[in-house]
Amino acid sequence: MKKIIGALCIGFLCTLILSSGFDATEAALAQSVIRLHVIANSDSAEDQALKLKVRDRIISEAKGIFDETDSVSCAREQIEDSIEELRKTAMDEVRQNGYDYDVRVSLGMSNFPTKEYGNIILPAGSYEALKIEIGEAEGKNWWCVLFPPLCFVDETCVTPTSEAMDKIGEALGDEGREFVSKDKSSDVEFKFKAYEVWQSGKQMVTMWLKGDSQHSKS
Repeated sequence: MKKIIGALCIGFLCTLILSSGFDATEAALAQSVIRLHVIANSDSAEDQALKLKVRDRIISEAKGIFDETDSVSCAREQIEDSIEELRKTAMDEVRQNGYDYDVRVSLGMSNFPTKEYGNIILPAGSYEALKIEIGEAEGKNWWCVLFPPLCFVDETCVTPTSEAMDKIGEALGDEGREFVSKDKSSDVEFKFKAYEVWQSGKQMVTMWLKGDSQHSKS
C-alpha cells in the first residue's frame, strides 16, 4: 500500500511540474502568434470555393496591415483597428461572387489542431485568432498563422522566412523555438507529444464543463 501511495504521490508531483511547464509553453505560444480562421457557410463545393476567395482577399489585405509590424502586440492593435475594414473586404468578396451571406469578423481565442507550416509545427491548443465567419459558418474551416506572416508561405511546404522564424524565436526563446521546429531531439519530441495530450485533455474537460453548465441551466 505504501508503495502505491508513494507512486501516486510521485505521479501527482510530476503532473504538477509538467502542467506548470506546459502552462508557460501555452502562454508563450499564445503571445507569439495570431492565427487566421476562416469558416465557410457550408460544406458545399460553392461555399468552400467562396471561403478560399475570402481567405485570399483577407491575406492580401493583411500584408498591408503588417508592413511595419514587428511584434504581436502591434499586430493585435493593427488588427483591432482594422476589424471593420477587414469585414467590409470580406463582405465585398462575398458580394462580388454573387452571394448575400453576412460576414462576421472578430479577434479572440480559438482552439486549433496541430498544424505544420514548412519547417514549423505548432501543437494543438488555444490561440488568438482573427476569425472570419461566412453566413451560417457551418462548413469546414481554413486556418494559418497571420502573424508572423506564415500565411504568405506557399503551402506546398516552402520554408518560412528567417524573419518569421526569428519573431517566433524571440517570443519563445531558444528552447521554445526548438519546440516548434520539425527537427526536434527525442526529448523535445516526447515533450511535444505530451503537450498535445495535455491540451487534448484540457479541451475535453472544457467541453464537458460547458455541456454540464448548459444542462444545468435547461
